Amino acid sequence: MGWTQRAALWLGLVVFLVAAAVYLITLTPTVPFWDSGEFIAVSYILGIPHPPGTPFYVLIGRIATMIPWATVAQRVNALSALASALAVLITFLTTLRLIRLAQGPNRSTQDEWLARIGALTGAWMLAFSDSFWENSIEAEVYSLMSLAQILVLWLGLRWWEAHEKRPTAGPLLLCVYVMWLSVGLHLGVGIMGLPLMVLVSLVDRRAAVVFAMPFLSVLLVTMGLERMAGGMLLLSTLTFLVFAAQKKLNGWVAWSAAVAAVISMTVAFGDKDFTPGTALLAAASLLVPLALLAWRAREGRIIALALFLMVAGYSTHAYLPIRAAQHPAINEGNPSTWNSLRDLLERKQYGQTSMFVRRAPWSAQLDKEFWRYFKRQWPLFPTNRLWGALLPLTLGLLGAAWQARRERTSFFTTGAFFGLTTAGMILFLNFTDHEVRERDYFFQSGYHAYALWIGMGATWLIGWIRDSFRVARARDIAVAAGSALMLAQPVLLLANLWYTHDRRGNYVARDYAYNMLAPLAPGGFVFTNGDNDTFPLWYMQEVEHFRKDVSVVNLSLLNTDWYIFQLRDEEPKLPIHLDDETIRFLGQGAMQDEAGNLVYTSQFMVKRLLTDDRLPDGGWKKIPYFAVTVPEHQGLDRQFSLEGLVYRVYPDTLHPELDVETTRRALYQTFRYRGLFRADGSWDPSVYKDENASTLSRNYAAAHLQLAMHYESRGDLPHAIAEMERIERMFPGYVEVLVLLGRYYMEARDTAKAIGLFERLAASSPNSGEAYYYLGVTHMMKGNYGVALPALDKSIQLDPQNYYAYVAAYTALWESGDRERALTYLQRWVESHPEDSASRATLEELTRQARGVPLGAPPGPPPGRP
Repeated sequence: MGWTQRAALWLGLVVFLVAAAVYLITLTPTVPFWDSGEFIAVSYILGIPHPPGTPFYVLIGRIATMIPWATVAQRVNALSALASALAVLITFLTTLRLIRLAQGPNRSTQDEWLARIGALTGAWMLAFSDSFWENSIEAEVYSLMSLAQILVLWLGLRWWEAHEKRPTAGPLLLCVYVMWLSVGLHLGVGIMGLPLMVLVSLVDRRAAVVFAMPFLSVLLVTMGLERMAGGMLLLSTLTFLVFAAQKKLNGWVAWSAAVAAVISMTVAFGDKDFTPGTALLAAASLLVPLALLAWRAREGRIIALALFLMVAGYSTHAYLPIRAAQHPAINEGNPSTWNSLRDLLERKQYGQTSMFVRRAPWSAQLDKEFWRYFKRQWPLFPTNRLWGALLPLTLGLLGAAWQARRERTSFFTTGAFFGLTTAGMILFLNFTDHEVRERDYFFQSGYHAYALWIGMGATWLIGWIRDSFRVARARDIAVAAGSALMLAQPVLLLANLWYTHDRRGNYVARDYAYNMLAPLAPGGFVFTNGDNDTFPLWYMQEVEHFRKDVSVVNLSLLNTDWYIFQLRDEEPKLPIHLDDETIRFLGQGAMQDEAGNLVYTSQFMVKRLLTDDRLPDGGWKKIPYFAVTVPEHQGLDRQFSLEGLVYRVYPDTLHPELDVETTRRALYQTFRYRGLFRADGSWDPSVYKDENASTLSRNYAAAHLQLAMHYESRGDLPHAIAEMERIERMFPGYVEVLVLLGRYYMEARDTAKAIGLFERLAASSPNSGEAYYYLGVTHMMKGNYGVALPALDKSIQLDPQNYYAYVAAYTALWESGDRERALTYLQRWVESHPEDSASRATLEELTRQARGVPLGAPPGPPPGRP
């Protein structure tokens, strides 16, 4: 190994260690929201996660949970950190190789250093980009997916280099195994089959024929086992016909196999299931000609070995039916039978969509659901993301242009990688314009491909700067300055995104799950809505073994038969008295009631559960609850009583809407708020909370608000104010809360506090007409009419529909003696609302009365808002 290679490896080690250190320092200490809770739990118990099951990830995750370090959650989170750091290392090596190819064979020592600077820049710009970093510090599949993808690309480039010296197939066979193994991590790894095919086709067309089937059929894994098998048969048949034309396989063998394959493909791509006969015919159409070809030609032996590696890699999916049959606590889809396994792999649980029927305008899919994410990946500065990311984005374009001009083979390969993972994903995913969460992670591979071009662009730019000077000393200074500028980018990126990606001390999701489960009655069950109020609860129960007596019933999954079976048959069992045939019928997801109305299975099951749960005396066998995050209460609202983060369901309506003591005890004694609120209840800014965490955390404020409204309704203003002040500390600047708190101050005749609060609110929320309205009314209470009127005018300007602002301005002017001007405010309201006949009549009456009413005696305010 020469010094050049050793230097590159040492630099690669530095790249790896820096990335790994950053990820491990900022690692999520426990379970976060979204899918991570499920992934940690299934890794720990060897369960089955959501479709398509990701078996290889679960197996690796299980190994991670056995390492005697930190907590189980941190072990699985750290798996992502180490995988990402390795991906960054291989990205450095891949970018270095691409730059060297673009530089050409006549490279100087300085060119080599420029290549290293560019590779360092590209690798670290990937490492600290928004989505890549975020997925590197929590249990997710995307880090391992990125590692597999870049490893495949690097192996392809290694094959190219070795193949030019001596024809070889070893690296490509390893690519086959890595891709087929890693689709058990994420289906996106299969995308790499096409860029590899582009590379091999441009380098050696004979090798492309050999590897067409294993490389291209992996693209079909998203379609399920049968269609994937059909694709393999189609590609194999074409391959055999090519070899028959080359006289390496008997023509009658190839054509006989083609006929058998066509018969089998009608099953694979049709609606029928494979029978033992058609399955045997399909196997024969592939294996018989392959065996004969392997006996006669080296190409056949390579294809046979590739087929073996494909099967060996994909064999991790055998875990799914084997483990599902053992009924793990998390067993999504229960793929213990052929049909349920097929449904899981084809992700039928999520419904069927077509990429040819667009679910949103192209403008929304390109801008809101792609470009918005893309431009925020590399913000070098905290303000204005597009301008802050302009240099990295420009470098990527320059790098692509340089590669296209200097080395076409690697450009088309990299371009295929980038195109498939950006434009291809936009077309395939077909997002709506109202997605339930940010979808940036789906384009992580596209950001990865672009980072390769950023590194290449950095090298080109430094070289361009160098070549702009003729004096050697000036050239050296220019190179040093350009290199410093390029390497400063990842440093700026790291500094800018550190706070938003530092998860130290963030226990928000874990404590939210604890706070939901802790107050529940023994043996109860709680209905949840989606991922964020379900997966962290599964984590708490399966990993931390907390409140396993409680059943978590996810309403989305409650539309499936397998989930109803699990709730009925597995501990802690729910009182579901339905036979198997009925449950399978319910598995259709919906039905019609006697009136012909569509009723979802989940709606039917909620009512059925509450019916089957009754005791002879009308009480519950198991206390039912609804999480406050469930939007649809299915007509049970009058039976609800709020208890912290859940509604307890009563058998009747003879109960308060708020269980004051239970809620207060939960909020002040039971609940944990680490990383969210300080001991005094104030917001903890030292730990970053994303929009999702902040939104869910407002459910705590909602509980305090209910307490405050309860106290206020009973005239207990001190306790009501105390609750509202706590919410203000929890969520500073929460306009709706501040307005209500100010009203409570006004009710308590504490006008000084009310004025101070509304002045702060008006300053912090200058577009809030409500803030100015209450500021004006509060000044009116103190008799400061001259101060009140400008605030009321501002309120009317911001919200012309606020009827009460006009009334308040009218009253303030009348009280101050300006009767004519007072009436003009009512006149303005009537003129802008000609349909308001009641206000018009009132205005006319007040105008008549005003002429004979002594100064200081207002005729009274207009009636309430119509």
